[in-house]
Amino acid sequence: MISFRYHIVSLVSVFLALAVGIALGGGPLKGQVDDTLVSQVRSDRHVRSDLKDQIAALRTQSAFTDDVAATTAPRLVGGALKGHVVTLVALPTAPPADVRAMARMVRVAGGGVAGTVRIGAPLLDVGRKQLVDELGTQLEGRSSGLAIPPDDSPYERVGALLARAVASPRAGGGRVDGPATSIMAGLSTANLASVQGSLTGRGDLVLFVTGAGQGSAGQQQGASTIVTTLVQAVDAASRGVVLAGPASAARPGGQIRAVRDDVGAARNVSTVDSLDRTAAQVVAVMALARQAAGHSGQYGAVDAADGAMPGAPAPTG
Repeated sequence: MISFRYHIVSLVSVFLALAVGIALGGGPLKGQVDDTLVSQVRSDRHVRSDLKDQIAALRTQSAFTDDVAATTAPRLVGGALKGHVVTLVALPTAPPADVRAMARMVRVAGGGVAGTVRIGAPLLDVGRKQLVDELGTQLEGRSSGLAIPPDDSPYERVGALLARAVASPRAGGGRVDGPATSIMAGLSTANLASVQGSLTGRGDLVLFVTGAGQGSAGQQQGASTIVTTLVQAVDAASRGVVLAGPASAARPGGQIRAVRDDVGAARNVSTVDSLDRTAAQVVAVMALARQAAGHSGQYGAVDAADGAMPGAPAPTG
C-alpha cells in the first residue's frame, strides 16, 4: 500500500511541477509546491520504514511464542491421546504444512495417526451435487451393514459413507475392512476424496483441517454448509471430531464460523482457529482429548465461545 502510494505521489509531483511551471513560468509558487511534495514523499518513506519495523517485530514475537509452545507441548499434552487413533481429513484449502504439523502433534500427545484423507474440491462444489447424489446412492448399495435414512440429503449420505471409511466408534479405532476400502475407491474414482499414502486404520477421533476460503461468496457459503454436514456425519460415527484451520476460517463466510453458527454442529463438534500458530496446534490436540471424553468446545483467537483453550476463561465481551 505504501509503495503504491509512494509511486503515485512521485508521478503526481512530476505532473504538478510541469503544470505549475507552465502556468506560472516558474514563478513564486514553484518552490513552495516542490517543498510540499518533497516533504510528503519523505513522510511516506518514514511511514513505510516504520511499518516494515513493526512487521519484523511481530514476526519475531510470533516465532518466540511458537518456540515456547513447541517446547512446552510434551508437558501440556504428553499422553493426552494415549490409546486413541486419529484420522486426519484435509479439506481442499488446507495447507499441507498444517496437516503435517498436526500429525506430529498427535504423536507428541501419544496418539496414533491412521493416515490422511484429502477431500477433493468437487465434493464441496454445490454445482456437483448430482454427482455426489448418484455416487452416494451407488456406494450405499455396495456397503453392507450401513443404514442411512432414506430421507438424508446427498451430503448427509456421502458424509455417512466417508465416516464408515475413515472412522470408528470403538476406542483405539478399527481396521480398514472391505466396505471401507470399497467406499474410498469409489470416492477416489470420482475425485471426491483420496488417501494420501496409506490408511492403516480407521480413527476413533477425526481431525478435519481447513484453510482460507476460495471462490465467490456464494461458493464459500455452499462449501461451508457442506463441511458442516460432513463433520456432523463423521462425528456421529466416531468418538469425536475437531475442525481446525486459520483465523480467517473463523470469520464470516469461513468453514469454522459456519460450524460455530450451527447450534446442532457446535453442540457436538469442536473447532480451533489460528492453526498456523503452534499454540493452536497444541489446543487442537487438547480439543481432540476433550472429544474423546465426551465434551465439545469452540477454541481460538477469533470469536471463540469457549476461550483460547480448554480450561481457559470464556470471553466476556
